[in-house]
Amino acid sequence: MWKRRIVLGALATAAAAMIGAAGSSSASTGTPAIPHYQHIVEIVMENTSYDTIVGNPDAPNLNALAARYGLATDYFGVTHPSEPNYVAAVGGDYFGIQDDNQFYCTPALSGTDPTCAGTTVDHTVAAPSLADQLTAAGMTWKGYFQSLPPTPATYVTSGPGANGPYTFKWPSSSHALYASKHNPFVNFSGTQGAVANMVDDSRLASDLANNALPNYSMIVPDQCNDMHGTGGCSNPDLIAAGDAYVGSTVAEIMGSKLWQQGRNAIVVTWDEDDFSDSGQPGTGCCGSTVGGGHVPTIVITNKAEAPVVDGTPYNHYSLLRSMEDAFGLPCLAHACDSAVLPMAALFHP
Repeated sequence: MWKRRIVLGALATAAAAMIGAAGSSSASTGTPAIPHYQHIVEIVMENTSYDTIVGNPDAPNLNALAARYGLATDYFGVTHPSEPNYVAAVGGDYFGIQDDNQFYCTPALSGTDPTCAGTTVDHTVAAPSLADQLTAAGMTWKGYFQSLPPTPATYVTSGPGANGPYTFKWPSSSHALYASKHNPFVNFSGTQGAVANMVDDSRLASDLANNALPNYSMIVPDQCNDMHGTGGCSNPDLIAAGDAYVGSTVAEIMGSKLWQQGRNAIVVTWDEDDFSDSGQPGTGCCGSTVGGGHVPTIVITNKAEAPVVDGTPYNHYSLLRSMEDAFGLPCLAHACDSAVLPMAALFHP
């Protein structure tokens, strides 16, 4: 066991005791409700368990952020594999999706389109998402995707001729830097055509400099930098590569003038664990079992005065509910469940 894991484990134990053995919802502990936020940036990493990150010397940036700001020590994905977790993160449900197939896939296409093999439910969802909520409330959102492919001049979003707005894998199936399974906005009918809101992550710098960061941002590294991996990655240490990406991205955001204005947060989370406990009881929480495994989640706020280590059981629905509370929006789907608690202790500093 790494020495740093021992240190952080002791910190987690002590802080969890301070937060309360029964969990730390605003109702159970008297923690004030989540205040209003101007900006929340969610960075989503891939397929890594809690114990693989916390205390790992290959992830110095992540561990430093966890020790300095906020760490949820009992946070879970809601299912496997990737795509349904991304969908759940912004929609409050994974709508029966249990694969990584193309967003336009339907049961009718499962026998004719190789990217739809095994599809049992429609992968384009008519339900509202967090992005739809923000738009309706006069607020803004954007997805920043590293290695985002170009949009075809003319694209079709349904049926066997579907080609966009973005290709399934880019630039190729064997070297899939971008994968549509990591872009939930194309799964919702209300946002799949909003190509102006889905941009390459290189746009982040100019948006920060021009005070144009949206209220909600989802940042998704490509598969060489999200800890997932794909053919042709130059750095074989996926943990180190992902840690470096998060470190530089967080530093860029926190170094901006915008970060100092109002109340802002950065959340670093993982879609699911490494499948090591797939199918086993106890890999989820909050009414969603079997879930997507135990993953780390780090909450950084610009008002933080001291580290917060929160041992309350949370999952992606908890994070969605917390962001909806922070933006003054009603909850969606399972984010409304009584077992799903807002992450008040982590978002209140």
